Amino acid sequence: MKRIESVMMVVKTLCEEQYRIDGMVSGVSTDQVAMELSILRPNASGDLNALVKAGKLEKLEGKPVLYKTLDSEADEEDATEKSVLDAIIGADKSLKNAVKQAKAAVRYPPLGLHTLLLGETGVGKSMFAETIFHYAQDIGRLHDNAPFVAFNCADYAHNPQLLLAQLFGAKKGSYTGAERDRVGLVEKANGGILFLDEVHRLSPEGQEMLFYLIDKGLFRSMGEVEEYRKVEILIICATTENADSTLLRTFTRRIPMIIKLPVIRERTIGERWELIKTFFKQEVQCIHVPIRVSPNALKAFLLYDCPNNIGQLKSDIKLSCARAFLDYVGNKDENLKVSSEELPEYILKGFVKYKEHRDDLDILGLTEDIIFQVTDGKQINVKYKDTISIYEVLEQKIQNLRMKGMSEKNIQLIMGLDIDTYIKQYMAKFRKDNLEALYKIVDKKVVDITQRFLRYASNKIGKKFSDKILFGMSIHISSTLERIREGKEISNPNLAEIQKSYSKEFAAAMHFSILLKNSFDIQIPLDEIGFITMFIVLDEYVGKEYPGRVGVIVAMHGVSTATSMVEVANRLLGESHAVGYDMPLEKKTETALAEITQLVEDNNEGQGVIMLVDMGSLVMFGHMIYENTAIPIKTIEMASTPMVLEAARKSLMRVPLDDIYYAVTNLSPYIGRIYGNTSDINNYFKDNVIVVACITGKGTAIKLKEIIEGLLLEKDRKIDIIPLEIASMNDFTAKVKKIKREKNLIAVVSSIKPQDGTVQYLSPKQLLEGKLDIVLSELFPNMIVEVPCASCSDQSRSCNSVDLESDVEKVPDGLAAPFALDRLAFMKNVINEHTSLDGEEFMEVFALFYLELAKHNFIISEDASIGLILHLACAIEKLLSGEVIGSSNRCKRVDWHKDEKSHAIVGAALRPIEERLHVTLPDNEYCNIVDLMHYM
Repeated sequence: MKRIESVMMVVKTLCEEQYRIDGMVSGVSTDQVAMELSILRPNASGDLNALVKAGKLEKLEGKPVLYKTLDSEADEEDATEKSVLDAIIGADKSLKNAVKQAKAAVRYPPLGLHTLLLGETGVGKSMFAETIFHYAQDIGRLHDNAPFVAFNCADYAHNPQLLLAQLFGAKKGSYTGAERDRVGLVEKANGGILFLDEVHRLSPEGQEMLFYLIDKGLFRSMGEVEEYRKVEILIICATTENADSTLLRTFTRRIPMIIKLPVIRERTIGERWELIKTFFKQEVQCIHVPIRVSPNALKAFLLYDCPNNIGQLKSDIKLSCARAFLDYVGNKDENLKVSSEELPEYILKGFVKYKEHRDDLDILGLTEDIIFQVTDGKQINVKYKDTISIYEVLEQKIQNLRMKGMSEKNIQLIMGLDIDTYIKQYMAKFRKDNLEALYKIVDKKVVDITQRFLRYASNKIGKKFSDKILFGMSIHISSTLERIREGKEISNPNLAEIQKSYSKEFAAAMHFSILLKNSFDIQIPLDEIGFITMFIVLDEYVGKEYPGRVGVIVAMHGVSTATSMVEVANRLLGESHAVGYDMPLEKKTETALAEITQLVEDNNEGQGVIMLVDMGSLVMFGHMIYENTAIPIKTIEMASTPMVLEAARKSLMRVPLDDIYYAVTNLSPYIGRIYGNTSDINNYFKDNVIVVACITGKGTAIKLKEIIEGLLLEKDRKIDIIPLEIASMNDFTAKVKKIKREKNLIAVVSSIKPQDGTVQYLSPKQLLEGKLDIVLSELFPNMIVEVPCASCSDQSRSCNSVDLESDVEKVPDGLAAPFALDRLAFMKNVINEHTSLDGEEFMEVFALFYLELAKHNFIISEDASIGLILHLACAIEKLLSGEVIGSSNRCKRVDWHKDEKSHAIVGAALRPIEERLHVTLPDNEYCNIVDLMHYM
């Protein structure tokens, strides 16, 4: 190839690469071309300009000057089309890098790069090499009649001379048995690709001859003494050896492109599923008989270990079909049936990995037989037994229940519970395909009207639908219309409950029925409208990813009570998810606890466990197991079979633990004590605590603690009071969270409201108004809490109230105060009872302090004022007793002396307190006051 031709090829290749990466062609610079071909820049520039003059390239003026092919637009269109390499299973996943390397190797000028394929036996090296050959033909690097010559070096490894003769050819008499001239495979591959498998089996002499061919493009036949002959071939080698082995280092030095193909265990479940479908299709083409494969057989093929990779998977599928073919011939069945019962043990062992890959398998929706069959004489179709309609499934389930002698009433109950499960499984089978694919199996009119309805429903009920619902619902509606035309009944046993529970969605479905009637002149029955409603209700669960399912454990006293309940539930649901544990009366509690703990650990998939028990010690096991394992557990006692059925059914739908709990508890009103969540049952055993916290220091919190302790006269349960100092809101939140986790937190009493909205919060004002009594009486009905009168020190139930207006000065008109100061008059009694100060005197000077701040628009709320009163009283009490008040980190955050105005206002407001009570408050107290105003 001439240099100018190489330049043209480089520009074309780089332009195509630009479009694939950027979606547009920007052009190629002279420097890029020179670098790619290792030529001088002037030579590259001259060739580029010559190509422009010849009308083969377009020159884009600018800095730098760029060049692109005139047919870039056409190239851009071609780039969007999938190549044969892109069509390989896994090309966009595990083989993505390998495909990219292969394309680069073929396109690299002038003739491409020799390539070494690495991988274990059976990974598909031969197939990959052949696909590279077809790709080279498709893009024009090789002619349509170019040869692809494959040779396995292991076939002649025992006879090195014969191996070399096969590869390079031989002259008559060049070795014993060479009775005529032989043309070698290298010569036959001229102009195409030579694929050498198991290349590491070449003899040292053969390796040297191959390396000479790679380096020079020249070879000589055995016994040939004339000059070397030249060939233009692309060599692809393959080996199972490690690339780092001494043997292969010589290869990797000479072969620039090394492509490693992944083993089957490194490929995704989705890729393996595509491989399985491909191999079953190949068998259908071979035997011309439909093949029906059970879901368990498919799961086994998806999960078992294949030591020999894709090659073994293909062989095992062929063998399973061969075994099933004998039964097909003998029984004269309609389909050849492959089920798990006929599979060898080493394939069935794959089921041990079911739990590990449960999520991936659920996405595939393998719940029914799948039929591989020939359509239109040549096309292989993969048909889900349940693809066309869910009605057949429901009818079959009803028929099975009737055969078991179940009453119609119970059948209706069970089917009502199961409808949402079937619809969810039905929709889960459909992937995000394009509309053109959907139009091939459903009338375009049905698809379009369904799409129109979903837009309407989205706006009507304010819900965004997933991509899957269009495909699932379109196919369902198509089946519905056909069923109505045929006069078949549509029955929805859960219609009344659907109308009641999902009124908005049902109204939207009614609108859809009108659209369908107007479009197809078919009256949609109410029962079908119920089904449509469940499609739009359950769409949010389809494709919603949870790490696992909630474990369901039924534990009861007796020899078979729990296991019998579980057996009924599992059989009705067609699954084996729920687990039963029978506890004979003579079994020791310690033994039962250890065994159930193991069950919990085995059945926890990361979403917790719901335990359904009868009574006694089993009720407490949830807490004990949680303490030892930290696995979230919800326990429901006095469980019944319907409750077990509902818990298992919801779990199979991947409904979260909380939702399952509420669904089960709402199922029946006849439930004994229920622990609403894991923390409820844990709290039954934990210490009860009340947290008192203050941002102005721990001293105030201690005073609040003393007040609360004084209120609790008789205790049905021990309640600990924990005082906290709040350094910051984050610090406060972290401390409350830790206490809540370790203790049964009844309430938080503080001037600052916690960020956790689930915590019972009381302000100091609410505490002193008696709100704690209400909280405790709800939690502990037998507890006696004596609440003092807020306006006197006498704690009797009746007292003579004082005249607040005469005791404390009111706020003058026009001042910026959020409340009337006389509402704090009761605090003088609190000061008298819990400090050594004179309450009346303290409140008088506090009023002066409060009014001074109000004059300067410093606002302190009523709750903050109560906290500040307690804090100042504690601080002054300490100073009067000779204690030193430490410095605060808050004062380090702000240099108060830089804000002289604020410092002067706070100082002036505190001065009457200091003078009247003969103390000097440190700057730290100024910080506390401002912090309180900031947080409140």
